[in-house]
Amino acid sequence: MSLTINHFMWGYQPHFRVAQESASKRVFELLDDRFKPEIFLVGILVDNINNRYPACVEPENDFWIQSETFDSTLEIAKNISKSYLEKNILHSHPLAQESHEESLFRRSIKDAIKKIVDNENKSPSSVSYFVSHPSKVDGYLVCVVLKLQKTVIDSHPSLTIAQVPIHEYRSMPVAISLIDAAVSIFLEKVSGKLNSPDPGKGTNSLNAEEVVREAANTLMMGLAYRADDSCIEGWHSLFSECNRIATTFYEKSAGKGTFLLAKKNHSQIQTIVEFACPTKLKITRGARKLLELVSQDLAMHTDSERIYGLVKCNTSSISDENIFKINILEHHHWEVTYTDKVLMRVKYGQPYLPKPSFNEEKLRKDLPRLFNKITTKQINRIVHLVREAEKEKHGTMILITKNAKKESQRLGNQATLIKPKIISHKILRNLTPIDGALLLNPKGTCYAIGAILDGMATVTGDPSRGARYNSAIRYIESSKFPCLAIVISEDGGIDFIPDLMPAIKLSEIKKSLNTLKDILKTKPINRRRYSETMEFFDKHRFYLQEQHCVIINELMDYIDKEVEAENSTSVRIVRSKFIPNRTMDKHLYYVNE
Repeated sequence: MSLTINHFMWGYQPHFRVAQESASKRVFELLDDRFKPEIFLVGILVDNINNRYPACVEPENDFWIQSETFDSTLEIAKNISKSYLEKNILHSHPLAQESHEESLFRRSIKDAIKKIVDNENKSPSSVSYFVSHPSKVDGYLVCVVLKLQKTVIDSHPSLTIAQVPIHEYRSMPVAISLIDAAVSIFLEKVSGKLNSPDPGKGTNSLNAEEVVREAANTLMMGLAYRADDSCIEGWHSLFSECNRIATTFYEKSAGKGTFLLAKKNHSQIQTIVEFACPTKLKITRGARKLLELVSQDLAMHTDSERIYGLVKCNTSSISDENIFKINILEHHHWEVTYTDKVLMRVKYGQPYLPKPSFNEEKLRKDLPRLFNKITTKQINRIVHLVREAEKEKHGTMILITKNAKKESQRLGNQATLIKPKIISHKILRNLTPIDGALLLNPKGTCYAIGAILDGMATVTGDPSRGARYNSAIRYIESSKFPCLAIVISEDGGIDFIPDLMPAIKLSEIKKSLNTLKDILKTKPINRRRYSETMEFFDKHRFYLQEQHCVIINELMDYIDKEVEAENSTSVRIVRSKFIPNRTMDKHLYYVNE
């Protein structure tokens, strides 16, 4: 049998969706590995074609939103378009006017689809949906809809103003964050792929790093425009100029200092030294030389095109989103900040987001799972300690173990022992400047500082990480007692070892096992339902016990043989066998039901 598409737009629509979802994972996991993006397609019939559905969703079966939900898109779009100020713009040339009207029509389709999706979204606090500009495929205007986790987006700093005015009838969208810019660039590229013949046929992959670099350039263009909308040359070159300055030596030394990005004569800037002849920022050697004049109190003022002199400005209280700091941190490494919050960092030309502050809610849930008698007061104390430790620029480590007293005695020759004392966050900073870990029990009582941890070598170490992180891994995996290592890195970010997976309900696994058994009984095999069930097991491999793995592997073999017998020429996913994870502890990872 063949795979039939009922809500048909074009023959390769499932292939296109799967390929773009795979590309989205590569792009957004570069920015934050907590992202789990998903893609679906919505097509609206705009040509007069018989026997075609007015709206189509891909995937069409067992999906959270159905094709019929979008049947009213054209009517909703018509009402939305009435509010567009751009409708007041008229072009003297007929072709220009036609193009303008078509652009507004397609924009209204996009906005209507976004409105419908948001209205149907049952979890607006946890997920966000983004819609591409539509492209025409075989009579349908097709939009790509991208789903991202809102909680991850909100964990990174961003601006608030997403539109800046050009004139009374038109405004320009500007990125509010690197994630926002990446969404725009990704959807623009994916939408462009829909214009190719038979989109989805063959390979046509996106370069994830290139998408993120383009997003960084878009973000910097927007910041330059916000700072001074008259610096056209500066908008387009600011990202590359910052990269060049960060890579340029002056008298064999790497640059370090701050550029203040703002309009000339900005009211909130205090000029200390003004250059009689401003230097162009694109003269890289000259800009790098002037960076030598910068101090902790003084920044170099630029509007993205020219450098005007040394200035002072308290950027922590700015609210107009038109003053930004560009900090050259070291060779090949720089960042851009707003109100001292990092919007983006760039290292060796590749943009990235600093790890966000630790997930306090998760830590509060994990502590009782590791230390079953810990009190709320003790949890609050440890959370306060982690908050304070996060501020350490040189990095540090806190080790919490039930066996802290005996461990301090065992490690006495490689630690500085202290009389047991409950540590407050106020005194923590005085105890962390030396190498090694603070040794605490779950109550927050400290027994040793500067402890050098030991432990057997382990296969889970990471050679790309430092000694502090890997020593924590070795210790935790060798310990016979419940313990938690909190590693604060010099380059920002916190690692919790072990970083507990969320606890799940055992009943969810049992339910999916029953679904898999039902799929085997149904002829022909419901391939989409099978794929979704196996996707659940793939995502939850860690939680599967040995008896679960045996059942899944047997059912998977039977179902795969049935699928091949039904259609030996169809494309199938070959999955690896399921095996139990040795670190899976049912007492830690199953919710009490």
